[in-house]
Amino acid sequence: MIDSLILLKDVSGVKGLPPLTEIEDKAIARLNEASPRVEVERKKQEEAAKARVRLVDEKGRAYGTGRRKCSIARVWIKPGDGKFIVNEKQFDTYFPILDHRAELLRPFTVTKTLGLWDVNCTAQGGGVSGQVGAIRLGISRALQNWEPGLRPFLKAAGYLTRDPRVVERKKPGKAKARKSFQWVKR
Repeated sequence: MIDSLILLKDVSGVKGLPPLTEIEDKAIARLNEASPRVEVERKKQEEAAKARVRLVDEKGRAYGTGRRKCSIARVWIKPGDGKFIVNEKQFDTYFPILDHRAELLRPFTVTKTLGLWDVNCTAQGGGVSGQVGAIRLGISRALQNWEPGLRPFLKAAGYLTRDPRVVERKKPGKAKARKSFQWVKR
C-alpha cells in the first residue's frame, strides 16, 4: 500500500486521478472499518452473555458439576456462613493437606466471596488431587450459576476450564504407556 502511495506521489499531476489526500483518507477509513465477521461474532457473544441467567433450585442452591482425571464432583452452594462439607465430612478432615484446601478455596478468593457460602459436595472416583480439581471446577460453575456476573473473574483465573489431561493408555509391546522393556543384547 505504501508503495502504491509513493507511486501516486510521482504521478500526482496526471489527469483523471483523485487527489492523494482523498486516496489516503479512503484507505484509512477502510482499515478502521470493522469487518462484518467481527461484528457478527461480537453480537453472538453479547447475546450469549444476555442469555446467562441465574440458575437456582427450589431449595435456594446453585449446582455445578466438576470433572478431573477420573473424578466426578457434584457441588451445591447456597449463601451461608462458610460450612464446607465433602462426602458428609468437614473438608479439612477429608483433605488433610493444606495445598489441597487452599486450591478448593481459590474460586472464592478470586471472586472475593470467601466465607459467604455453604458448600455441600460429593466426590467420587480417582485420587485426592483429581477430586480436588473436580470440586474446584464444580464450585466455579456453581458460583457462575448463582451469579452470572462472577463469570469474567472465574474465566480470567482459568477456573471454568476443564483440565482434559488423563492417564495415557498402555500400549502393546511396552511395559507402560511409553516405557519399554529392558533391551538385552544376547
